[in-house]
Amino acid sequence: MIRSSLKRFRALLLVGLVGLGLATALSLPPLVAPSHAQQAPLAQPDPAADAARFDTAIAQLVMLILEKGHLSKPKINEELSREWFDNYFKQFDPQKMFFLKDDLVGFEKERDRLAVLAQGGDLSFSRRVFDTYLKRHDERLAVILDLIARGTYDFTAEETMETDPEAYDWALDVEHLNERWRKRIKYDLLQAKIDGDDLEKAKEKLTIRYRDRNRFVRQMDKMDVLEVYLSAMTSVVDPHSTYLGPRAFDDMINQDIRLQLEGIGARLRSENGYAVVEEVVPGGAADKDGRLHAEDKIVGVELEDGTIVDFVEMRLSDVVRYIRGPRGTKVKLLVIPVDSKERVTYEITREKIDFRDQRAKSQILDLKDRDNNPVKVGVIKVPSFYGDTEALLNGDPNATSVTFDVRAILRDFRSRGVHIVLMDLRGNGGGLLTEAESLSGLFIDKGPVVQVKNALGVTPREDTEPGVAWNGPLALLISKTSASASEIFAGVIQDYERGLILGDSSTFGKGTVQTIIDIKNYLRDRNVPNLGALKLTIQQFYRANGASTQIKGVEPDVVLPSLLDQLDIGEGKLQHALPFDKVQALPHDRFGKTSPELITQLNTLSKQRRDANDEFKKLNERIRKYLDQKNSKTVSLNETIYRERYLSEDELEETAEERARKRREKKEQGVVWDSNYYNDEVINVVLDYLKLGGVQVAAPLRAAVR
Repeated sequence: MIRSSLKRFRALLLVGLVGLGLATALSLPPLVAPSHAQQAPLAQPDPAADAARFDTAIAQLVMLILEKGHLSKPKINEELSREWFDNYFKQFDPQKMFFLKDDLVGFEKERDRLAVLAQGGDLSFSRRVFDTYLKRHDERLAVILDLIARGTYDFTAEETMETDPEAYDWALDVEHLNERWRKRIKYDLLQAKIDGDDLEKAKEKLTIRYRDRNRFVRQMDKMDVLEVYLSAMTSVVDPHSTYLGPRAFDDMINQDIRLQLEGIGARLRSENGYAVVEEVVPGGAADKDGRLHAEDKIVGVELEDGTIVDFVEMRLSDVVRYIRGPRGTKVKLLVIPVDSKERVTYEITREKIDFRDQRAKSQILDLKDRDNNPVKVGVIKVPSFYGDTEALLNGDPNATSVTFDVRAILRDFRSRGVHIVLMDLRGNGGGLLTEAESLSGLFIDKGPVVQVKNALGVTPREDTEPGVAWNGPLALLISKTSASASEIFAGVIQDYERGLILGDSSTFGKGTVQTIIDIKNYLRDRNVPNLGALKLTIQQFYRANGASTQIKGVEPDVVLPSLLDQLDIGEGKLQHALPFDKVQALPHDRFGKTSPELITQLNTLSKQRRDANDEFKKLNERIRKYLDQKNSKTVSLNETIYRERYLSEDELEETAEERARKRREKKEQGVVWDSNYYNDEVINVVLDYLKLGGVQVAAPLRAAVR
């Protein structure tokens, strides 16, 4: 999670890290020679040498900042090198489907020396491993395409495929690896068959899929390899610290956090060597123009001087960079429409793109309460804790902010007589800490929102703005994929007894704070290209009650059964996650809107309904089947057995394509709250809560530390 804007963070970082002894350590040789009385003759520019020096500087700075600035103060030594070594191979080949055992043995002599080599500027190991991977990838592609084209598969045979790479070793030889791929392709074809594809269509799809994967690997450049290599090292320290290359750095700041870019407003995917339009963003430049549609191929652009840039076989990130540009400028797209084979030219004026489908949305449900009286439930879907911090710091009233958006929704709810607010945080992976704080302040008067621990101690962060935007009943819906800022917000609502929380057995459990460090800011010469950034874990979250959200997350008051709960999702499932701990609790208000007795009653009523509901019975059966498959660490390649063991009735009744079509339709229709058995039970719990305990918000009581 980004703690603040880069502008604000740079000032904080210089103070914080200088105090940690980092200032003098950053005296690396500049990339441009300093001015001296006696200078050597100027050498001619050497782009390759400059690039190598940049790579060396990046690696050295990443390791230095990691050691000095990370919350846990790791030592980059032989022990870390050994884990780095293993992790780098896993980054490329997590399923052990490309490298051979001998490949790893051939690099074994460097297992303990990666840190020493990188600190000395030697990054050759990273490239040699990648070159080996690329070679193996090309070899496997030839085998894969042959298996798809000429392989014969008997789906009545008693055969299984291993699914847990931790349970098996790297392949000893090519024959062993080919056999793994034979089973993998058979599994892919079985999946396609069950999803309703005929054999020829399935083979065509698989051929495109594996060619695209190989194309992606072949398009990786030196910076991509460096990004994977350094991230393999940082993730040994904790799973959220990572090196972001220049492209990833730029995308994260603009799209993931600010939710805005400048361009035409179209999402693209790479398919069979083409840039294909995945979606035209509603309200964007392309949408207003009206000519570009989903599934169109963008095959090139015409530059201002008339030069044609061909996109075929170009990496997608580079295609995007040609299409993006400052608002008000024009781009000439060369397009092959989905219903044509002729190439046409569309000139579109770029605009600011607001990803409105990733912003908070609302819907009012007109229902009946337990006494058959009209009741309005106001649902707010919050997909992330987004915000443009620079615009907010500058006082821009139109700045992108989840708090601004939710405040406006609550204002509308009040004017329309909503009785209870249900905030849907399922799938909300977090965002800005400042937004978690300000959003919490919409529902509590004043008090601690979160405690933040860094190398210097624990600091409370408080909502200091008096008043609330909503003082009525409140419920939060969470899932195992609600993380980070979502957990801070949910923790506040629970600690203050401000509302009811329901959903999966816990949230994700990500209780750490990451910040973004612009690498080039630590070079003497700032006149260098974008060198990427280090996303670094510098702090840990604690609730007002003193408990960390790390590992354990936030446990709801009412737990509903979920397949997500059985998946390997959550901080505790990640390697090298920092441990759970506690700090001193802080005094805070308690609104008394939940109690053990009320929660017990709500759970009892919900269980009675679920036990009598056929859909929940099917869900429990799906969970049982999944756990059987998970525990076996293999999957059957026999079609009859596969259908019986692993597929639910819903999956047997409709194809994956039909399910995907329904999801697309809901998205296009802007559906915020869908009626299904799970959501209907959520509403039942909310109505029970409204009747039994949530009708009126009591005046808060000041709770003592205990």
